[in-house]
Amino acid sequence: MQTDRSQRWRERRALWARDLTLIDPGAYSVDVIDHAAARAFIAQHHYLPRYPAAQLAVGLFARKGALEGVAVFAVPTTSAVVSRHTGFDDPRRGCVLARLILTDAVPQNGESFFVARAFRHLRRERPGIEAVVSYSDPGAGHIGRVYCALSAAHRAVTKPRSVLRVGNITISGRTLSKIRLGEQGQAGAIDQLVSLGVPRPRIGEEPRSWLWRLQRERHLVTHQQAGLFAYCFELTREARRRGRTLPRLPYPKALPPRNALLPLIWRDQETLHG
Repeated sequence: MQTDRSQRWRERRALWARDLTLIDPGAYSVDVIDHAAARAFIAQHHYLPRYPAAQLAVGLFARKGALEGVAVFAVPTTSAVVSRHTGFDDPRRGCVLARLILTDAVPQNGESFFVARAFRHLRRERPGIEAVVSYSDPGAGHIGRVYCALSAAHRAVTKPRSVLRVGNITISGRTLSKIRLGEQGQAGAIDQLVSLGVPRPRIGEEPRSWLWRLQRERHLVTHQQAGLFAYCFELTREARRRGRTLPRLPYPKALPPRNALLPLIWRDQETLHG
């Protein structure tokens, strides 16, 4: 499956692949990279700049050694993500492709070239992982064409839901619950929101009350998030066997009409796993 355009990202701006020719496999290499390099690349280029709870990061390198793409395989926020879309009861047998980004310097069909080779590294480095779940957000212009090209199983379309955003960044439900419930990690969750530009809690202000004030003062704004396309890559024979009992929907053909899309939402990947 070849597409006529490949959406890419540079400096957190949506662009398109500049080269209309297909990728030359001999001009690129794929290898595992350390999380510091992946984190810096994601922060510089991806529209979701926050780094996920990563298990493995893989990089796409041009012939001269420049890093032009990153794939990050991460831990799902809930084990239900794995059981629902892969059929494995043990969440350690699945993961999520939490970030996938190529710059506009990579020619067409670079995504399928890169992801297929990233999976090989994942299986070698994490042989216990047999299936990978990923999501596409039509609100951001993605319906998962690269996943279809790689024969991923289209499992579901998630329900639209309300989310809270600071500017163009969606705050995950887990972050908000840590603050509301006073759970471990509350201080870090507060720091995360403050780093996005909201005011710190006042002296003596309860964190729960602080969140309500942020909403009243429109620092936190409610938005409707469109339904997401959920896909599963079955990497082993056992994963394919498990997948036979799960839904396999037809691939989306195109984005919905523009007037049918919910408002464009830049959301944190953690919000996908509800």
